[in-house]
Formats: sequence, C-alpha cells, structure tokens
Amino acid sequence: MIKKFLFVCLVWGMSSMVFSQDIEIFKVSDFNLKGKVESCFVITDYGKEEYYFNPEGFLTKSVTRYNDTDYETTNYKYINGFLKERRIENYMDGSFDRATSIANFYEIDTTAAKTITENIVSYEKELLEKNIYTYGEDGKLIKLVRTNTSGIDESDFEYINNDSVTIVRKTLNTLLSKLTTTSQVIENGQKFKKVISENYIEGNLTAKTVEVFDINNKLTLHKELMYDSSTKKWIPQKEERYLYDETGVLATTKTKKRFGDLTQEYIYQFDGTPANNWVKEIITPNNSYTTRRIKYYPSAKVETIEVIETEVEEKKN
Repeated sequence: MIKKFLFVCLVWGMSSMVFSQDIEIFKVSDFNLKGKVESCFVITDYGKEEYYFNPEGFLTKSVTRYNDTDYETTNYKYINGFLKERRIENYMDGSFDRATSIANFYEIDTTAAKTITENIVSYEKELLEKNIYTYGEDGKLIKLVRTNTSGIDESDFEYINNDSVTIVRKTLNTLLSKLTTTSQVIENGQKFKKVISENYIEGNLTAKTVEVFDINNKLTLHKELMYDSSTKKWIPQKEERYLYDETGVLATTKTKKRFGDLTQEYIYQFDGTPANNWVKEIITPNNSYTTRRIKYYPSAKVETIEVIETEVEEKKN
C-alpha cells in the first residue's frame, strides 16, 4: 500500500519513471528526505506515519497509526541490496489481524536472464499470488507472469528508442495495455522531459496522462484525460502544476478540474542541519499542516531535531 504521505513525497522526489508492475524498493530520497536519515516520524491529519531506514538509505520499516489501537506495519528485509521479504501486518483494537496480513517473498535467479519470483502468502500459509519478473540484459523489465485465483496473466514490455524519444509498449495477454512515450523538449530555452502514458482496456484506448519534468527531474505538470470513443475526442479531467522555490522544495500547486480551480501555497520550517530537511509544512489557504521529527545516523554528525510549535514566518515575495 502506498500511503498518502508517501505519494506526496514521491511527487516531489520522482527521479525516474518506474512501471507500477515492477517491484518497489523505497529509499530516503523517495520521502523528500536528504542525508543519512535513520528515522522520520510524521504527524498528519489522518494519523501518524513512521519510517525507518538502514545506513544504505533503504526503507526497512513503515508504520501507519490511525489511532492508539489500529495500525499497519510493513517490514522490509534485504540481502546484498536485494529485497528478499516484505511483510504487511495489520493490527485492530490492539490485536494482530492475521486474516488481512500478508507476506511477500522474493527469489532471484541470474543463471540466464535475470528472473525474480515473488510469492505472496497469507498468514494462514495460503499462496495468494505468484509473480515472475523477467529482465533483459539492460536490466529493464520485459515480461511479467502473474498467477492468482483468477487465472494467469502475461504482460510483455517492448522498448523502442528513436533519437530523443523512448516508447514502451506494454501488452496484457497479447492485447495493447499501455503505451508510454518519453521525449526531451525545449521550451523558452529550457529543457524538459515529457511523458505521455496512454491506457487501454482490452486493446481499446480509454485514458491518458501527460507529465512534464524539469531539468532536475522534478514533476512540474500532471494532466489526466479521458477518451470519448464515440466522438474520438479527449476530455480533460484534471490538471496540476507544481512550482518550486530556489532551494528545490515545493512552493505552489495549481489544480484545475472541470468544475473549479484551486491554488495552494506551501510554507516550511527547516531543521537547520547540513541535510536541511523540513520539519513543518503548512498548506494554505486551509492552513492544514504536517510535522516531521527526523533522526540521523551518528555518522552524519547531526542530532535529532524536535519540532517547535512556533509561528512560521510569512513567505517572502
């Protein structure tokens, strides 16, 4: 499960496009964090998040606390930088909920083409799903075979490179499922990366997203459109623009939907360490806020910074 806070951090720190079908391994940078972070505690409007990292920067544990007795933990285990195990455990009314908890186990085979086998098992020791990932010599995912109670699905990925344009063609059981085109564009003397993803259901075009990244690979534009097959026209659903300040942190989001627009401003308080991570974020105009308590590994020569509930100075024009 990718939680709300994690999603926001991925928007800020996205450095590459990864297919959701591939195995997810999260690092410090995916949480809009810098430096040798050991842990990060987050207080949000829906509960509390806890994130723990190893000295190499890989996420080893996350906890979502909805209240004192209901929470979810996810534990990650690695061997030589390779993800070997992920366990998602749910607790309700303070008791472990075996029925909704699952474990993912991974095995890697590099004797020929690199292959990773993922077994998803319930805590009742029932195999829920088996996924086999096959990679090409360049390390890119080329095939995914998924087996579960619904049957067997096979996804194939084809990569086409043409100068500054890269096309990834995904088929599901031989039918076109997704077409992703990545290109380099120059506007007003600035270089951008543009990613257009078209989605298909049973080979029929249904929707697409358009994303633009700046020279630092920060997301600056996200558009969602639905395809009307009867008129053969695209219907805009949502458009989001992201603006960053001179330090690279998110400063403004402008959201345009079919029935109204919304502009949000972000104000931060930083921890004053060499990593200079933010510890308080205020979003106007509704004045919602998120606080973070960050602990660093001793090698980073910084101390844990406690959040001080003080007024944040108005952002300068």
